Amino acid sequence: MTLLDHPPTSADVFRRGRSNWVQSGQSAMRIPGMRTFLITLVLLVSPTLAAASSGYASLSYVFASVEPKDADSSADVNAVQFSFGSWLNPDSTFGVEGRIGLGFGEDSARFPDADNRDVEINRYFGGYARAQFPDTLPVRPYGLLGVTRVETTERLPDRSRSENYNDFSLGFGFDVTLDHNIYANLEFLRAVDRGTRQISFLSLGLGGRF
Repeated sequence: MTLLDHPPTSADVFRRGRSNWVQSGQSAMRIPGMRTFLITLVLLVSPTLAAASSGYASLSYVFASVEPKDADSSADVNAVQFSFGSWLNPDSTFGVEGRIGLGFGEDSARFPDADNRDVEINRYFGGYARAQFPDTLPVRPYGLLGVTRVETTERLPDRSRSENYNDFSLGFGFDVTLDHNIYANLEFLRAVDRGTRQISFLSLGLGGRF
């Protein structure tokens, strides 16, 4: 065995792992729209670190409608969504909220000049400003304004491709108090509305305040 054939040391393994991690991070940041989306999301959610009055979290079942670019119809798929947020005032009427969703199932969308494509949601992320009626009411309507990134897969018989969407989002819904810190939730969110591309979420969830 020569000096060039000696087995790698732990330091060598660490340096290689660190190099691969840095390269992976740089590749992720080169994804079109990812850098802008992440910066916008951080600017929207970061005020919670400085001024949080109270918080909440919820788990929702989502009925999603995905209409890809130039499609003649939409695909109806589903997702499970986790939401978490903080109120920025004592009356719990204005806050910021983050969301993570995981999709499952697929459905076909029709295209005028191509075969039908099976569409599924892989995952989505979002950050929103939330304005809501006071927590003294048993039913609390609210509105949402923010940004959403939705990652999908479109499948043809012979191939598949990823299609990602970044857009400003607008939504509304209401919370129904079930107990002092427990509530049910119904909401509609237009996550993406850009040209012929539209993605909408109708969700039903259960949450808690803390």
